[in-house]
This record gives sequence, structure tokens and C-alpha cells, in this order.
Amino acid sequence: MHRKYVIALRKVLAVASMCALGSQALADMPSNVRTFKKKDYVFGSVVISQTFDSRKDPMDPVFRLQMRDRGRVLLVVNDVAFDDIVASPDGELFVGLSNGGWPGSAAMVFDRRGRVWFVAHHGAMALEYSETSTFLKEWYDAKNPGLRFAERNLLGDDFLQITLRNCNGETVGLWDVVKNATDRANAERQRLRQD
Repeated sequence: MHRKYVIALRKVLAVASMCALGSQALADMPSNVRTFKKKDYVFGSVVISQTFDSRKDPMDPVFRLQMRDRGRVLLVVNDVAFDDIVASPDGELFVGLSNGGWPGSAAMVFDRRGRVWFVAHHGAMALEYSETSTFLKEWYDAKNPGLRFAERNLLGDDFLQITLRNCNGETVGLWDVVKNATDRANAERQRLRQD
């Protein structure tokens, strides 16, 4: 009787393990639910809208960011989504930040005129991540990003100095993070080509 109990327990544990692994894999997959979500960020007369639309194809949803000023569309960018969008104190610059790997956008800086200064993607860079117990990778402190914009000086080199808190709680320059992550990714690609 004891042997039958042990065999049955092993089977239950094996099935439970397979279900756990399957549900973890499904967590990285897009939902098959057809939905539309919209989130607006309002900065004075500027409205930045993020939309997620999986009504046409749940496996290939449309991510879109749109910026309007007094109803006039100034910027539309596809395939980006951000957890946080922050405006500079003068309302001239905006920074989008995301720890999420879907659709892959990590950071974007754009201005009130609709010009994109840069977009950084998770897969194109080797960001330094802090991995949580739920396998969520964070490169910046989402609970307290601490985004700061330096005094802008058109004649100086610090025109776009932006700092934030990284995943370790340290204040770092956004440009430095992106440059270092890009350099690491390029070095790794070079190393792989040589191997």
C-alpha cells in the first residue's frame, strides 16, 4: 500500500510540475482575448495617449503612442508602450520608461514639437537588470523612478541631462545607461562573430 501511495504522489507531483511550467510559459505569451485599452497622460494642453488593440489579431496586437496639443496630432509612434511617461518641468520634453519586454520599448525621449530624440529597446541593448522572484526584469526603479531633468543650456553639453533611479536605487544618467547598454550589446555581438 505504501508503494502505491508513493507512486501516486510522484504522478501528482509530476503533473503539478508540468502545469506550473506550462502556466509560466503561457505568462510570456500574448493573451488570446480581443481587447482595446487606452491610457492618457495629460500635461497641460498636451495629451499623450497609449493604446493597445488586439481586437483584430490577439497574437499580433497594435501598440501605439500618440501625442496631441490642443487636439492637433504632433506624433504617432507604433510598437512602443511605457509604464511611465514623465514631462520635464517646463513641459518641453517627455520620457517614456518601461521594464516590460512587450513590445520591447525600454525608453523614449521626445519633445513637445513631436520630435523623437531616441528610442531604446530591450533586445537591442544589454541593460543591467535586477531579476525578481517572478522573473520580472527591472532596469529602473518603477516604484520611484526619480526622473530629473537638468537645467538646459543650449550652448553647453548638458542640454538633455536626464537622471533616474536604476534597479539598484542608484541615480544614473539616462544617456549613460543607454550608451553603456549599447556598448555591452555591441561587444557581445562582436565576440559572438569571432567565436
